[in-house]
Amino acid sequence: MKETIRKSVCGLLIIASLALVITSCQKDKNSSITNDFGSADANITTPQTCSAIPDSLQPPDGNKFFLQTFARGVQIYQGQRNPAKPSELVWVNIAPLASLYAKPNFVDLLINHFAGPSWQFVKGPFKDEKVVAKKLKGFTQDPTAIQWLLLQAVDSLSTPHNPVSFVQRICTQGGLAPATLPTFVGQLDSIPYTASYLFYTRN
Repeated sequence: MKETIRKSVCGLLIIASLALVITSCQKDKNSSITNDFGSADANITTPQTCSAIPDSLQPPDGNKFFLQTFARGVQIYQGQRNPAKPSELVWVNIAPLASLYAKPNFVDLLINHFAGPSWQFVKGPFKDEKVVAKKLKGFTQDPTAIQWLLLQAVDSLSTPHNPVSFVQRICTQGGLAPATLPTFVGQLDSIPYTASYLFYTRN
């Protein structure tokens, strides 16, 4: 009887030790990932960039990178009168409309991007949280594409538990205004674009 109890206790100790090791390994694995968005590619310690990000677009100290996404969508333009010459019509960018994915091949939807500019999480620990931001700086990396941007979250317009402090838009392709001028006020046109959005949070 005593031998049976001893074996049972030893077995339980082995199982407990294995569980502790597995838990410890899992914690180590997750330590490099700020949040679980359902994809290992969604959270990386260093973003994948097509070229170096200019210093002018870097968030201030006290903010850390936590999420990279890959966007595909359109930039929406509207025909409006030129303030400097009302007899002329010009294209004005009024909103983006894009889906942001965890992977560069546009798989695993994480965030919807729309007017504001706004970003709303559709999965992960911040599901339904929304960040609204304002443009701080722009940089023309490629004259055939829309600018790279640094944007700052506007807390009063974002949801209370939104984790984002700054957003970078980089590696843009396409999205520039139509080459031909609008023919009437209010005319709309949607121009396809892709980009990568980097999200930062406060330390």
